Amino acid sequence: MHIFADGFSKISLSNNNLRITLTQRGPDNTLLEAGTLIIPASQAANFVNGLANGMKELDEELKSHREEVESGTRQ
Repeated sequence: MHIFADGFSKISLSNNNLRITLTQRGPDNTLLEAGTLIIPASQAANFVNGLANGMKELDEELKSHREEVESGTRQ
């Protein structure tokens, strides 16, 4: 299943689970709830760190790609 989210409205801890309410911008900039991401509290730090590291790696790849395109070495 795929869920598009461009933000979140609430984070809570319930029954040892971290619950993140995901949102998306709708018509006229209204805020629509897209779903709830539920992560075991014991795995939350690993999940967030893994996501952050993945984003850093992606950013480095995109930066490298941009530099290659700008220098003309990549077509």
